[in-house]
Amino acid sequence: MTAVGSNLTSALSVSMLDASRAALERTRQSSAAPEARSPARENSAYWSIPTTLSASSLSLGSVQEANGVAAAVTDTAAAGLEEATDIVSRIQQKLIQAKALGANRPAIDAEIGTMKGKLAELVDDSSFNGQNWLKLEAGQRPKVASLIASLTSGERGELSINMIDVDTAQATLVSKEHADDGILTRSYAGTSMGGVPYDYYLMDVQSAVPNGARSREIRVDASTNSDELDGMISALNRVLIDMVGASAEVGAARSQISGEGDFLEGLAGASDLSSESRVRADLGEADARRAAEQARTELQGSALNIANASMGGWLKIYL
Repeated sequence: MTAVGSNLTSALSVSMLDASRAALERTRQSSAAPEARSPARENSAYWSIPTTLSASSLSLGSVQEANGVAAAVTDTAAAGLEEATDIVSRIQQKLIQAKALGANRPAIDAEIGTMKGKLAELVDDSSFNGQNWLKLEAGQRPKVASLIASLTSGERGELSINMIDVDTAQATLVSKEHADDGILTRSYAGTSMGGVPYDYYLMDVQSAVPNGARSREIRVDASTNSDELDGMISALNRVLIDMVGASAEVGAARSQISGEGDFLEGLAGASDLSSESRVRADLGEADARRAAEQARTELQGSALNIANASMGGWLKIYL
């Protein structure tokens, strides 16, 4: 017995396969021709966001650079103050040792002189980008330093630079103009715990306007008595208090600038990522569409093979 029949499933599969192959060919041609991209991608509104972000990134980059300089200036000042405070603390310890019975005061004075020399070198080296908050040269007076912290963008694209003001007078350790402007060069007068008046300064840098005639530099020798040592120790205690306060002020400015720097870095990265993602999305859409058409064509080809195999089984029965 012979039977002739038509396989509707196979016919449908062939029709779908032909349509998929035609769609795949159109997708490939569209991907190969840049001018055939979707009109939406040519719309200025589509690119307005990434273009604005790119322009903002340029502004952010400039502010980031200025913010980095500001952070380096404050870091340098903070590090100098911290190390200088440690040296002054050790000088105070030497003065306490000098009160001991039989102490070698000339040797102690030599050590103090060496530490004063280290202080001078440290202050000179605490400079970055031409700014040294710890030292004033002859003719200079303390000032307020304005540092760039961040950038604010308004709704209409206007930009505002946000500044941080730091009073460098609080951080000045040495002044060659007015001795009273520097923590280490100014004179500290008062009365010791024993009721003895004192008037001492730590370093003499030959300031144009020196301390008063009654003020004396902190130094010891064989003739230095216990009351004088008490006065020197008390004066240095006040020096240390002022230095700790200066470190706190500079440290607060450094923390604020560093925090703004981290925010600016993250914001700039987000802007770059948004622009890059928009471009990648536009360039990758055609590839994704082509891959989808390819997958559909392959699936429909498999369906046709299954349908033919099924029809072959029925033919064996009737033939």
